[in-house]
Amino acid sequence: MEYTLANSIQVAFRDETLEQLAQETHEDIMALRLTFQRAIPVVVQALSGRASGPEGPEAVWKLSREAYGASVLEPTTPENKQAWARRGESLMQGLLGDSYHFTALRLATAGGVAVSAAERVLSAAAVATLGVIGEHSQEQNFGAAALATWLIREGGELPELPSETARPVAAPAILQGKPAPVAVPALPLPNAAAGTWAPVGGGHTYTPKNPETGSGSARWPWGLLLLLAVALGYIFGNQRETPPASALSLAATSASVAEPLTARATAATTSPAGSTGRYDDASGNYIYDTGQPLILRLADGTTQKVGANSTENRLYIFLADPARQVDSVNRTKGWINFDRVYFEPGATTLTDESFMQLRNVASILNTFPGSVVKIGGYTDSTGAALKNFQLSEERAKTAMLAIAGMGVDINRVQAKGYGGKYFITSNTTDEGRALNRRISIRVLKK
Repeated sequence: MEYTLANSIQVAFRDETLEQLAQETHEDIMALRLTFQRAIPVVVQALSGRASGPEGPEAVWKLSREAYGASVLEPTTPENKQAWARRGESLMQGLLGDSYHFTALRLATAGGVAVSAAERVLSAAAVATLGVIGEHSQEQNFGAAALATWLIREGGELPELPSETARPVAAPAILQGKPAPVAVPALPLPNAAAGTWAPVGGGHTYTPKNPETGSGSARWPWGLLLLLAVALGYIFGNQRETPPASALSLAATSASVAEPLTARATAATTSPAGSTGRYDDASGNYIYDTGQPLILRLADGTTQKVGANSTENRLYIFLADPARQVDSVNRTKGWINFDRVYFEPGATTLTDESFMQLRNVASILNTFPGSVVKIGGYTDSTGAALKNFQLSEERAKTAMLAIAGMGVDINRVQAKGYGGKYFITSNTTDEGRALNRRISIRVLKK
């Protein structure tokens, strides 16, 4: 059989691993095998996109050699297997960004398995792919550049994840009774021909080139990215606040890029607090508009697709910019509101969509290992003040523990509840109360 990367990855996916996954997920072995086969192009093309970006060849070469050195293709200890499973999950979340969960959903639908099982398979596929790439690199004595060239070529020969399933399957439970999301393909990382990479704090940010100065061919990939942003905004919501000067410099507005976002938000309003977004009657939350989409690449090579005015971008720029210092005198300054972290009404339970932003923030904090932050919890002014204070305290602690559970040292994260003490707008309207019910983050040490 002719050597191909896809064939080698399928062979490397050991039967023992498949059987263990079947036991842990309670899924059919053949369905998991089918899901794994469909996950291979996703992983390879995501790694190919990483290899084509700034510092990508070295990052992929180093990680694949590390996987090969850890013998991830061979039977290993449970601890080592679990550690690499977590790394595989983090890698794919970083590479796919906000399309990670939609990609897992498409894999689940195509294979007829639960979304959680598809995520496990995607992680296993990432680990197996790294092991095979590392082994091939070792055998061929590839350096970083040669490995990147070979990987990009192999990725270009693989098919996209099919949009239609091979057999009808029931809609996943998470979609029952809810509008079906737009099917979004896994996007390769853009290159300098379509926009600009800017180094910031050891990482990079990417903004699209103005179509008036770039070629027409550069518009189409970003059209897909905007479709992704619209689909994600429909489900998760967005935020826009007045961006810092450096955020504007890294995300220069393009009329054709901004237009689809403003068209989507024709019903958006500017709140008394200066935030652009809308109040959602169904959830009781304020849905923020985070502005023009951009790609944030961290120093460890992972990427996040976020808005120019998002919590993630504002936090990253503050940590990365030496000119921005912590105000140790006025402790009311420097707070950044989370724009996609919500709780169940009157409870301390995070909603499902909140974990994506918390995971992004955890990744950013791990990029700056010397940083220390405080999570602040706030409520509106309705109800008893003492009860509100207790609720805000518990919510802040819940967010803090979630971030710590994502790999950030618990000693670097503090939590404090303030109840309705520091409201940002009037509590006389539903919109105002929704804005005042919030979770914020403040950098205490860079």
